Amino acid sequence: MAIKVGRGKTNETRTQRIRRERHADRIAQMSHRFYGRQWANQAVHAQNDRQRYDPNDVNNNILNQDDSFIPTIILEDIPEDPEWITLPDESDDDFDEAVYTHRRKWQQMARDCDWEKLLGRLHPHYVHLKIRTNNWSNVNTYADHTNCKCPPHLQTRRPVDLVDINAQYRASVVFCKCTEDGVRLLQTGFLPASALTPQTAFSLPLMIFHNSLWNNCHIGVQPFTRSLKEWLEPRSERLWVRKKKHGRDLRKPFSAAIDDLFRTLKKMSKEMTFKVLRLDAQEIQALEGCAGCFGPQPPNAQDYPSNMRNKAILCLDANFQHRHHSKAGNNDRPIDTPRIFIPPSKFTEMKAAIQAKEIAMTSPGQADRCADSHKAADDKRNESTWKGCDDTGLMGLCCRHDAAIYMGNIFKSGEQRCLPVTMINELLTQCEADRPIGILYDIGCSLDKYMGARELLAEHRPRLSFGTSVFHAYVHNWVCQLQYHPRLNDGWGLSDGEGLERLWSYLSPLVSNLRYSTRNHRLAAIAHRLEYHNLKGQQGLAAWLKRKFNTAVKRRDEARWVLTDLSDVRNPHAGSGGNYSTRFFREQWEAQRKFHEDHTEAEEERRSKLVSYYQQEVVVELLRAEIFLATEQEVLDLLDSITQHSAKLRRQLDELTREPDLQRVVNDEEAKLLLMLWDAKAQLFVQAVQYQAEQRPITDSRTIGARTGTVLKESVFKAQQTRKPAVKKVIDSFNRCYSNFITKYPDQTLSDAADYPLTYEKFIEFPMDHRFWNDGLYYHSKAPWAIDANVRAGITATLTLSRVQEEFQLLAQELCRAVGWGVAYYNRLSETMSYLNERIVALDRGEVALQPDHIDALAFAKFPKRQMYKLLLRELRVQLASHGTLMDEWSGDVEWLWKRCQPLGNRGFISEWNEIIQKINDDSPVNPASLDGVDEEFEETILDVDQNNGEDVEDELIRSLAGVDIDNDSQNAATTQASHNVNHNLSNTGTSLARRNINNNSQNVGPQPATGGASA
Repeated sequence: MAIKVGRGKTNETRTQRIRRERHADRIAQMSHRFYGRQWANQAVHAQNDRQRYDPNDVNNNILNQDDSFIPTIILEDIPEDPEWITLPDESDDDFDEAVYTHRRKWQQMARDCDWEKLLGRLHPHYVHLKIRTNNWSNVNTYADHTNCKCPPHLQTRRPVDLVDINAQYRASVVFCKCTEDGVRLLQTGFLPASALTPQTAFSLPLMIFHNSLWNNCHIGVQPFTRSLKEWLEPRSERLWVRKKKHGRDLRKPFSAAIDDLFRTLKKMSKEMTFKVLRLDAQEIQALEGCAGCFGPQPPNAQDYPSNMRNKAILCLDANFQHRHHSKAGNNDRPIDTPRIFIPPSKFTEMKAAIQAKEIAMTSPGQADRCADSHKAADDKRNESTWKGCDDTGLMGLCCRHDAAIYMGNIFKSGEQRCLPVTMINELLTQCEADRPIGILYDIGCSLDKYMGARELLAEHRPRLSFGTSVFHAYVHNWVCQLQYHPRLNDGWGLSDGEGLERLWSYLSPLVSNLRYSTRNHRLAAIAHRLEYHNLKGQQGLAAWLKRKFNTAVKRRDEARWVLTDLSDVRNPHAGSGGNYSTRFFREQWEAQRKFHEDHTEAEEERRSKLVSYYQQEVVVELLRAEIFLATEQEVLDLLDSITQHSAKLRRQLDELTREPDLQRVVNDEEAKLLLMLWDAKAQLFVQAVQYQAEQRPITDSRTIGARTGTVLKESVFKAQQTRKPAVKKVIDSFNRCYSNFITKYPDQTLSDAADYPLTYEKFIEFPMDHRFWNDGLYYHSKAPWAIDANVRAGITATLTLSRVQEEFQLLAQELCRAVGWGVAYYNRLSETMSYLNERIVALDRGEVALQPDHIDALAFAKFPKRQMYKLLLRELRVQLASHGTLMDEWSGDVEWLWKRCQPLGNRGFISEWNEIIQKINDDSPVNPASLDGVDEEFEETILDVDQNNGEDVEDELIRSLAGVDIDNDSQNAATTQASHNVNHNLSNTGTSLARRNINNNSQNVGPQPATGGASA
């Protein structure tokens, strides 16, 4: 007989066991069908084997079979195992896995349905109690706000673990039929951890505290609940596990309460406000994103030049650190896309539209050097590249004030073209129909050409302009920079396009945890952190504008000083004599642009190969000296090798010297030495890019106020100290090549004479746009812009003045938009409150029936219309007070800027702002005694003596100790941070790329670091 095997006990709940027993017949039928097909297949195979059996075949002889006798096993004959033998349970087969997956999917759907039902009834009470308890900060936070009139026999009691910020205890909570369990707990100041029959609840003050803590320092749920447990148990009681002798682990219930309830309720409240105020897409972007970019259009737009009028400047970038492993978390729930994320369906639609355009136009593919130098630009990777990840990264769009506007989740691919094109298309729907849009992107040049060749967004192309981000611009070839570098072209001001690099750094603490969470949790966590990031940016917008204005003034003064000094110097290049002038510098700049535009990329490639030829030629000449130290046979072999290699080099030389200009270079010893000097300079450029990449965290801390911290500073300086010997070696090579040239040609003037001899200390002070990175050596030009350091400095100062003037125009318009948004939003809140008051009065009179409007369409379960109006009125009153506080915080900086950064014709626009500020101060007067405060300076003076925790240590102190006593655990952090900051390609920049990119960066801007920006 066949043996029957019973499955061991599983860790299932009573509900699951009852459900399994109830559907036992259906499960048995499915099992029989599944195994029946397997048995039928086995029978067919056995019948085929018997039919193919040939008794005369030697291989089928019974003596050749190795079958052994299998007796029939009777269940009673099997001895019972001793109690100490533990055998593993039978592993699940495919059928069991399918059943478990199907069951898990239905369980998730049931949970979602329960949460949705509870949230619909919970949200009105949440809004009501938030106002009544002043966001759970008053003394009535834990008061019983229930309104139950059920008799005692209809009420039930059930133990619930209540966890607060000050205590935790197991209480017997009264529940009834008239009020959902979750609503009942909320009415006592707690949120449940589950939708049905909650066993655990957490107080609102605790969740608000965790939300603030998570936004500012990102503490995980597990360490938070463990710390909370250690804090609460000695002060209250231990929450024991049922029938166990250890305390409960609150990680899962607390995570459910945060994700499924607390954050969802906050999101529902925000969306409710949008609907009540009837905000359009641009107004929501101004409220949630950036008021300086999406506020109302300035009334004096005609006062600005056409290339700067109403212009919005934004930046694009991708990050592939924010990945998600495909097997991490239960992904049974469909993807819920937050508002700031663009739905995946739109990326799919744009991808299909691009493919249709390519098929229709059949444009031949042409290599793009800038795209080739960017790893993620031309995505040719496959799934094996991402090693088991489903979500492979993020694509972001932010404004020049670093506010996140849109995010895109990258699914199993790289930085495909459809991602930025879709984001630009969405952006165009969020602003005025005729507004100019400037996009700064690592490969903005390539994206511009790509969209132009395929006529993508053709109707919007006249108002779209593209540029490269400032730091990444230096890996593009010079011809590309002439068209797309924001420092060399009009219309960009001092925008740097590096806002997303700073945003990725802000989001970096989320990377490790979110790789192993569920996909929905990953998106929700990123969206929640971005919401807080934009909130802080909105609060500091006026201070940002003031800081950028002061930096622009400083840059203007520096440029003016340079031009003033040069105006007193005689111009040796002017035939009629005279001193240097701004007009002469502009003419030289135009001459340099024309000179570089006349040189083709093919010529650049051949010149680079010519340098390689010279280097190999030097090696061959060095090998000839080895002949005198070898044996006779070795000499013969070495001579043959030298002869063959020399012939090969001669053939390469013939191919490289087809053009007359290059033929003259080969025959000219001076030109040869110049090329070798230029190659040494190219090696220096690679080191400069690496150094600036590692230095960026320190630069950001000085320019945008981002705290770097002692650990990261130590890591940066340690990495720089490690790289120092290699940099010095390259510097020595450059000095040697320079010395060789001036020794042989002492009468020749080179562009780098002012910087020779080069030292390490001078080298690290050079920004990427320093006059040293000049390619006059490369083209052997004798024009003034190539050989005269004064001319290059004058071009730099002239262009800087142009960019600074554009920056003033941008700041003036952004200030006007921010002020206009502050006034408009304040008025919208006030008008909506008046409208609600009117409807309440009309309901009280009862004379005329109210017509349903957009407010009546809100889903407020079980709330009468009059009570709903009052509830919304109180909520808007809270929003008005919060907005008034924001305007009051802005007022000092706005007033200061308005006097200095507005055209005279628009000075009167501030009057309505001033009236509202006066009204805010009158309605909420501040006690003068509270403004006196404490003497902070006195306290800091005392604490600075011996209470330094190391967070604000000076950079020079860390730099001086970088090679002495820094812990080895942090030595690799700087390299990781640098590779993240330069986004995919700079850390791998090769010498050949550097040779093309040693540009005349002195004429780009004045003395500024590589990261750019108005303050950089």
